[in-house]
Amino acid sequence: MAERAAFRDAAAGSWEGHAAAVSRVLTRMPALRGHELEAARTDLVAAHAYLTADEGPLHHRELTRDLRAGEGRLLPYAGCLASALRRLPSYRGVALRGGDADGPEPPVGALLQDPAPVSALAGTSAVPAGAGVRYAIWSVTGRKVRQLLDRPGGDPETYEEIVFVPGTGFRVLAVRTVPAGPSVVLLRELPGNATAYMDGSEELSGLDLKALAHLEEALAKGFRAGGATEWPERCSGPVGQDG
Repeated sequence: MAERAAFRDAAAGSWEGHAAAVSRVLTRMPALRGHELEAARTDLVAAHAYLTADEGPLHHRELTRDLRAGEGRLLPYAGCLASALRRLPSYRGVALRGGDADGPEPPVGALLQDPAPVSALAGTSAVPAGAGVRYAIWSVTGRKVRQLLDRPGGDPETYEEIVFVPGTGFRVLAVRTVPAGPSVVLLRELPGNATAYMDGSEELSGLDLKALAHLEEALAKGFRAGGATEWPERCSGPVGQDG
């Protein structure tokens, strides 16, 4: 596949390190391979790079910048990452993303469509203490990535990260104020081609209202605080092309 070959070329400088880590994961979890081992390995290298690269062209910040700017240089990377995420378990529930309340509040019914991957923390895990939640998302197909991060015999990751594939759309259901921190934007992940679900109406659908009820229940209960005081960088910041 040309996309995978292009990604391998782009990742040449750091391929071996990520590939070695992926090989260890595949040894422990052969179900991730699917029917095509080499295709699966390439896809999972992209996911591992997105989750762990400290610098360079595969750093998550570079991928986000490239996709939001429409440059297209890292599209093969994004394609392999999306394919890798579809191999991982899906997550249904509340996902949380941090950030500041910059700019005007998005109107109810608006579509926030992000060409880049969007990372958040599962609402069932701890969230950073003293750092406000900016987005609460009702996830249906967000993907659990812990399998690529856990190390045998080591402590599990503090947080359960959920990643939405590049191009995912989110519908604004409400904006709620909270006692401390920024106001919280409540979103529903839209499956498939998001624009097919949008008609410009502010009126919420039945699915929107169900998702809103789940999100408001979670907000009312609050979230378990972890030891960190800052959000993981991938799990913080504006959602959508224009932020």
